[in-house]
Amino acid sequence: MVKKRIDISVIVPAYNEEKYIGACLAAIERQEFNGTYEVIVGDGHSTDRTVKIAKGYGARVVEESFGNASGGRYIAAKKARGRIFAFTSSDVQPCQNWLQDIHDAFADKEVVWVVGGVRPFEGNLLEYAGAGILNLFAATFNRVGLAYVNGDNVAARADAYWKCGGFNPRLTTAEDTDLGMKLMHQGKFRYAWRATVVISMRRVRKWGYLNFALFHTGNFISTHFLRTPAKLYAPIR
Repeated sequence: MVKKRIDISVIVPAYNEEKYIGACLAAIERQEFNGTYEVIVGDGHSTDRTVKIAKGYGARVVEESFGNASGGRYIAAKKARGRIFAFTSSDVQPCQNWLQDIHDAFADKEVVWVVGGVRPFEGNLLEYAGAGILNLFAATFNRVGLAYVNGDNVAARADAYWKCGGFNPRLTTAEDTDLGMKLMHQGKFRYAWRATVVISMRRVRKWGYLNFALFHTGNFISTHFLRTPAKLYAPIR
């Protein structure tokens, strides 16, 4: 039997995300995409209805035991069959043309990895401004060799992903930055302005804007220049 060609594997890590994962997978299901895709959820042994909801949307579910989002992405990618891996998160809702815009960004054969934009879910003016700054950083920093990646919206060609080692499942934080640092050595980067996802503000609001900004700025500096990303990142549900 000839296996169906898969253009994009959508990879979603999850742990006890019954409140959010349904909206994420429903948004993926509504995609206007001319190609073929699959959805794989890397689940950290959830004890709620996460797995049941994921399977209800037709996602394949694989279990990870690293206990972090990077482990979920790593294990799910090992089961992926797509030519392109697109990574997002279980509390994120991709916009309707997300997959098509990612696919189009790889039309240039020299492009091996892509980062897309983010915007806040039911955000206020400050949150929209913050997201705009993050998008600007991602669009510019990666072009000059300083990896600035949001794991909620990053994609790579499967061969380049595995050649560089993929997500490091041992990292609790900055796993997306680490991946970007490695992908830079594989080939050309492209920022896909239209490939946007809507992200939850639950951690930002729980921590507070200042604490959130200070943590991630410090972790960005520590990861790039000291190679010591933070080891603690408390889950927010």
